[in-house]
Amino acid sequence: MKERRLSIIFKLLVVLCLLTGILLNVIHTTSIIAILSYYTLQSNIICLAMFLGTIVAIVLKKDYRSSNIYYLLKGAVTIAIIITIITYHVALVPNNFNMDMAYTTNTNRYWANLFVHAISPIMVIGDYILFDNKGNFKNYYPLIWLFIPLGYVIYVYVYHALGGRFYGIGGSREFAYKFLDYKQIGYIGVIKSIVIIAGLILIISYILVFLDRRKENKQ
Repeated sequence: MKERRLSIIFKLLVVLCLLTGILLNVIHTTSIIAILSYYTLQSNIICLAMFLGTIVAIVLKKDYRSSNIYYLLKGAVTIAIIITIITYHVALVPNNFNMDMAYTTNTNRYWANLFVHAISPIMVIGDYILFDNKGNFKNYYPLIWLFIPLGYVIYVYVYHALGGRFYGIGGSREFAYKFLDYKQIGYIGVIKSIVIIAGLILIISYILVFLDRRKENKQ
């Protein structure tokens, strides 16, 4: 009972962090559609949906942690947000990245970036570490977890085809990120980039599966 209460409280804090980060970006942007079209915001929104669903399951006293579907989805959102935090700190921070150059103040920009790129991802990962049963990730899960990042690639091209534009902070006003911009790096360049990134995501995913099973063995 105590663990259940702690789990609910922690998940409510995760939801609060996710909502705060999303709203800070949406409220202070000059284009809601553009800001919501970046992978960072979409990964945060996906995590928000997952946690809201989990909280409902807890309140209804559903045994969600015995479901393979739960762990398939939890692993997917965990990897999605891990990609966000790694990409931000490894590739974007060194280049003075900002989600939206039109924020009204530096303070707004700082907290909007911090929540969606660091605080919320850490909370999401922390929930998995603290409250999920370990040893439930299957070997084929990482292949399914690729659907979220690859789905984003499809979204970018559909968004572009419909006339959507980005701020250019990821290296391309038309395709969000330079590695997706075939006008800059060519079709072969885009294909190579996607294959490399997909491979890196798979490596990270299988590391998570390995650590998940190691944790089970120690319990």
